[in-house]
Amino acid sequence: MKILISGHNGFLGKHLRRKLKTISSPFNIDFLTKSDFDLEKKLTKKIGSEDIIFHFAGINRAKTAEIVYEKNKLINNSLNRALDNANFKGKLIFTSSIQESINNPYGNSKKEARLNFKKQSKKLGYKFYGILTPNVFGPFCRPNYNSFISTFSKMLIDGESPKIVEDKKISLIYVSDFIDKIVSLISKDFEINIEDITYETKVSNVLSKLEIFNDIYFKKGKIPGLNNHFDISLFNTFRSYINHKKYFPIFHIMHNDERGSFSELVRSYSKGQTSFSTTKKNVVRGNHYHTRKIERFSVISGKAKIEIREILSDNIISYVLDGNTSSYIDMPIWYTHNIKNIGSDDLLTMFWVNEHYEDNDSDTYIEKV
Repeated sequence: MKILISGHNGFLGKHLRRKLKTISSPFNIDFLTKSDFDLEKKLTKKIGSEDIIFHFAGINRAKTAEIVYEKNKLINNSLNRALDNANFKGKLIFTSSIQESINNPYGNSKKEARLNFKKQSKKLGYKFYGILTPNVFGPFCRPNYNSFISTFSKMLIDGESPKIVEDKKISLIYVSDFIDKIVSLISKDFEINIEDITYETKVSNVLSKLEIFNDIYFKKGKIPGLNNHFDISLFNTFRSYINHKKYFPIFHIMHNDERGSFSELVRSYSKGQTSFSTTKKNVVRGNHYHTRKIERFSVISGKAKIEIREILSDNIISYVLDGNTSSYIDMPIWYTHNIKNIGSDDLLTMFWVNEHYEDNDSDTYIEKV
């Protein structure tokens, strides 16, 4: 028995893979690739009768709407036949869309597939979960593709001014909340209900918040007021579009006189926790990542090398921070990070995080950079 993921390099697929790294699971993980879908025998061979399949593969953009419909139909029909061939008895989790009700080619292709899988599940006896998702947003979603939040965030950071075509009420789900929900299906069966993780708001309300993040955080380096889960989720999405390599480090403004120097470390409109550490020469701290925390490292004294790497990526970004010109780095979520003392004296680092530390919910996962 194993976990199979189609669309594993897409937005949902990558977030599922990251989430699976944070939990203990007895299952091996494998992927249903494009080449598997092109060859029915190969696709069938990949599928074990008791496997758990997360089916995300599909397209929602092409030259014409008809191509979107035909390509999605081809993908879903291929899986349908492979499940027949494998006499599948496991679990199939399929993400459809609320566009099913709009009667457009994309929505129609999703609806047809969902109904076909549902019918087949009764015939073969497998567990089927067909989930009609609204607008799913979160870090790493491609701008100008399928999330206006990603598009607006990238535009603001690039100095552009987003324009609202229609200020309608929309339903939104944060990707991590959605992934948490469907991952629970691995170990138990229950009726999927996403209403408790769905936010109802207007496009203008979202844009207003993003503009505040852009002004307070991106332009001024302050932490905006983040008073609820949605605001934190939106903020973490916004800051994922910052070019971390170019934007950081940011130097503290120093005020010097005959007494010495003074600098403001963090100006925050949210709750938080401030800590400090001393680190001996050549010692490395960290090598872990967070999935929700907003964290700032300020080097006050000594010399440090900070490295960060996005989970599922091999690309490492390195920074050198020197206490003689004190500066800071903000840690993006889903990036493992460390800090090493590369100076000759003890390293003094100040840390600010937007939530209080709890042993039973530390949001800290070990992985070397």
